[in-house]
Amino acid sequence: MLLVLFLCAGIATLGLLGGGEHKLAGARRGSDPMAGFFGPDMPRYPGGEEAPAGTESSLGAATMKLSTLQTEDEPLKVGRFYANFWRQRRFFVREDVTHMGGVVSAVDVHGGFIYQLLLSVQGGRTLGFPSQTRSPLAASRTEGAVPPVPLYPESQTTLAFGSGEKDKRARLHLSVNDGGLEANLAHYRRELKNAGYSEETGAKQPEALGPDHRILVFKKEGSEVTVNLALLGGRRVRVHLMLVES
Repeated sequence: MLLVLFLCAGIATLGLLGGGEHKLAGARRGSDPMAGFFGPDMPRYPGGEEAPAGTESSLGAATMKLSTLQTEDEPLKVGRFYANFWRQRRFFVREDVTHMGGVVSAVDVHGGFIYQLLLSVQGGRTLGFPSQTRSPLAASRTEGAVPPVPLYPESQTTLAFGSGEKDKRARLHLSVNDGGLEANLAHYRRELKNAGYSEETGAKQPEALGPDHRILVFKKEGSEVTVNLALLGGRRVRVHLMLVES
């Protein structure tokens, strides 16, 4: 379940960066954009159109690489190819694929990797998302995560995700604290303005969620930070920071 959530987070981030579309990465490795992208234990599907989906991403201390795959073959055939490849390497393999799509995953206990393939059918073609995750059990380790701006004092980080090029085109940081909603609003407004951001005062608030949920949007040239705050009860506040850089 953790790996499914991880992969979904990667796909959601790419969707945000691409305006809701899955854009194939440009070739940077000569004529073959996938050359050397994955390790030797991730197969290439014969005849498929595959390209990297960004570079390496991180969830806590775990790292992941993701690609996009398109083929005319049905999901069952594609899934069986990957499953057989990983079984030949004596990995623990699990399959759950139908004619509409599904998932194949493999665990390399000795190497510390999890390999996964998500499959679906779109427009009559099979769309796949192969992924390679190193040190998956380190996903909950967030001690080295750096938020876009300083967190509210005594905040506890619960999740950190980063994806993109060298400068991390997208970063998500989830934390909780006991400072109350108004104090958090003042803190993040102050810190973001100190960092050179300007608040988008016309940002729409989620009125259906009530007054205990606030969203702030700040921008400066080349980047945007969204602060999503929710009062969980008493003075406990959940803070979701998302930084997107162009």
